[in-house]
Amino acid sequence: MEAIEFMPDDSQLLEKEEKQKTILEMTADWIDKNMIDKKEKAVMEVKNEGVNMGKEANAGFCMDDSKTATRLLQKQWSPLIVRKYYVANWPCWVGIICDCNLNDLDQVVLNAIDEAKEYGFLNGNIQDVRNFCGFLSDKIDKHYDSIKRGSVEGLAIAWYVDKCFCSSLSKDHMVHKSCRDEFYSIIKTLPHI
Repeated sequence: MEAIEFMPDDSQLLEKEEKQKTILEMTADWIDKNMIDKKEKAVMEVKNEGVNMGKEANAGFCMDDSKTATRLLQKQWSPLIVRKYYVANWPCWVGIICDCNLNDLDQVVLNAIDEAKEYGFLNGNIQDVRNFCGFLSDKIDKHYDSIKRGSVEGLAIAWYVDKCFCSSLSKDHMVHKSCRDEFYSIIKTLPHI
């Protein structure tokens, strides 16, 4: 018996091509919005030159750190914070070690969640969960990097969805076990407070 090959009709091929075109356009838009070209980077370097987080974020209680990307002394003024959000009704934790003032963290995260919906990262599959965590990490890092270049020392995103846990760790949270331990132990403690 001869095997019969399934040949999609023209409407199925057109639909598939349209979906692929839409995905490519959305990816191109995301790259345009999120990739910093050389001119922008040069402007950002000039903008960030001489930023003193000791004054800007710590009300002058810390020494001047404008000559370095991160504070070398008085690290107690930049402790890890862990904040819990809900993404598609599931808990998502953001941990960050940063010298910058973090009063706008909620808005940065909530805006990134809205943007992730537009890109289709909240569609209920495993790869989208992974994409969302990476996307959120990039958005937070880029935001605080624009305030003071290199000021984010550690970033951790952890999102639990039905029977699935995804974490995206970068910088000190990826490299140092003590940072990971602190982040995960805080998450473990929070429900019991």
